[in-house]
This record gives sequence, structure tokens and C-alpha cells, in this order.
Amino acid sequence: MKIPYKHVLGALGVTLAVISLAPASALADPPTNANDALAQLHDASQKEESVGEQYNAAQSAYQARLADVQKANADLATDQQAEKQAKADEDRYRGDVDRWVSATTEGADLSSMSALLTGQSPSDFLDRAWMLQEVSQFNGDAMAGLDKALSKASDASKKAQQAQDKSNTAAAQAKQVADGLQAQKDAATQAEQAAQAAYNRLTGSQKTALASDKGQPFDTSNVPPGAAGIAVKAALGQVGTPYVYGGNQPGVGLDCSSLVQYAYRQAGISLPRVTTDQVNVGTPVSEADLKPGDLLFFGTASNVHHVAMFIGNGQIVHAPDVGQVVKVVPISGGGSDYYTSRRIVNS
Repeated sequence: MKIPYKHVLGALGVTLAVISLAPASALADPPTNANDALAQLHDASQKEESVGEQYNAAQSAYQARLADVQKANADLATDQQAEKQAKADEDRYRGDVDRWVSATTEGADLSSMSALLTGQSPSDFLDRAWMLQEVSQFNGDAMAGLDKALSKASDASKKAQQAQDKSNTAAAQAKQVADGLQAQKDAATQAEQAAQAAYNRLTGSQKTALASDKGQPFDTSNVPPGAAGIAVKAALGQVGTPYVYGGNQPGVGLDCSSLVQYAYRQAGISLPRVTTDQVNVGTPVSEADLKPGDLLFFGTASNVHHVAMFIGNGQIVHAPDVGQVVKVVPISGGGSDYYTSRRIVNS
């Protein structure tokens, strides 16, 4: 559970009670006061973020499975072509061998003695002997070629069958992910609608307070050089940008994971789009050893739903919730369900 609304509630002269982590329903009871309205928005926003990240992760998984299908099909086409060529070579060598076998079984005498007995002169014998040697060499090459072609055709056939199996498996996996994608999309849409409904219940002054709260002042003079420092400054440059669910436009609308993705992109480092993938990038780092540029993740092992960037001095910058803007808050302002931290670069 995140607690970024504390400062807003303080400005409004009310106190926010501890919020349950139970998901908000699209049919939540209407709030009876300003405190309830903010509480419902916070609960609904967290649910929206959590379900939305799961849906985005599923979309990424689906795209990855489609890429697997395309690669498997390309490999299959290559292996099938190799199998076709190997069988053509087999047929060619088999034809040569068959002609040789047919000639010998039909009485053709291909021995050196035959050349000696039928030759009209020593020169004629040498010519015939040389020709028989060439024929023998050709037949030997044909037999060796056939043996090699048979082995190659067998290997190519096995490879093509393996490629076919991989293609079938990839297609089945893609379908499995696709079958569950619509249900996750529906859940994400419902959560988004619930969060918007909760936001619509706020008073005008509450909405203004949320949108204008940029958090704590910050100092960039201690930001370290290197990629991490560039990312920190890029993220801080987005302070005041509205939180937009699924947003990916700097200066217009960002969500938590697109903010850190954008920030590190400015440093030339590519991060995945969603928190469930971002949490696997870099190396683990303890909360006590945080350095500017490190990423903090909130949620659980099975449901990492929020990410923020450490900027030093016990502060983080993040895109919080519906109705808010990118802001700087204490680490505790990221949420009470801190899970882990990752260092993206060691510079």
C-alpha cells in the first residue's frame, strides 16, 4: 500500500486512515466524506496499477511467444529446404549406383582381364585399362556419395522433424497466452474504470491538491556522473508530469514503469516496459546500500506492481497514482509493501 496521499490530506486538513490492501470494487459504496473519497481512490489506483502491470506483462509474454513462433517457422523452412536438397543428392547418387549395378548384372565385364583379352594391341589394352580405372573410380565415388547422401538425408529429416515439433510447441504456447489475454484485459479495463470513478468522486479542491503536489524539494548537485546520474536527472526532469495509466509520453503522461524506462533510455540503457520484467534487470542491492539510480520495487514476488527511482538523501522519484503527478517523496512514500531493489548500472 502506498501512502503518497498523506501530504495531500495534510494540506486538506484531514487524516488518512490505514487502507486495506483488499481490491477496490467497481461498485464501491459512495464515500461519505473527503477522507473516504481519497481512500477509495488510493485503493482503486493500486488495484488498477497491479492488474494493469499483470496485463502488460501478459502482452509482453504474448509478443515473445509470437516471436518464438516466427523463429521456429523460419528454422523449419530452412531445415525443410535442407532436407529437400539432401534427398535430391540421394536420388542423384542412387541413380548412378543403380546404373552401375544394372550394367554389371546384365553381363558387362568391367575387369582388367577383359581389357587384356579383348584388346587389339598393347596400346588398345592400356586405353581400355585406363577407362576401366576411371569407371571404377566413378563407381566408388558414386557409392561413397550415396552413403554420405543417405546419412545427410537422415540427419536433415530428423532436424526438420525437430523443427516441426518446436514450431508446434511455440504455436501452442502462444495460443495458451492469447487465450488468457482477453480476461486480463477485461480485468485491467474494469480496474481502470473503478479508479476513474473513484477519482471522479473527489471534490475540485482535492483534485487540484493532487495535481499540484510535486512532493519534496530536491538537489541535483550530488547526482553522480555516469549512466545512473543521467537517468536520475532525466527522471527528475519529469517531475510534474501527470500520472497516466499505461502512459508512455514524457511531459504528457507516464506511469511508474514508463518513467524509469524513459529515464534510463536517456542514458543509453534499454529497460523492459513493465515492473514484472524490470525487477529482473541488474543486480540486487539492499535498501541500506542504495545509490542514486537504483530502482525500488513494491509488491510481492508474484505481484510486483510499482517501481520508483532512488535519487539520494533518502528520497525517490516516481509516478504515483491516478490524479497525481511525477514527484519526489521519501522512500516511505513509495509504499509500505517494499519488496526489493535493483542496481541497473554500477557506475
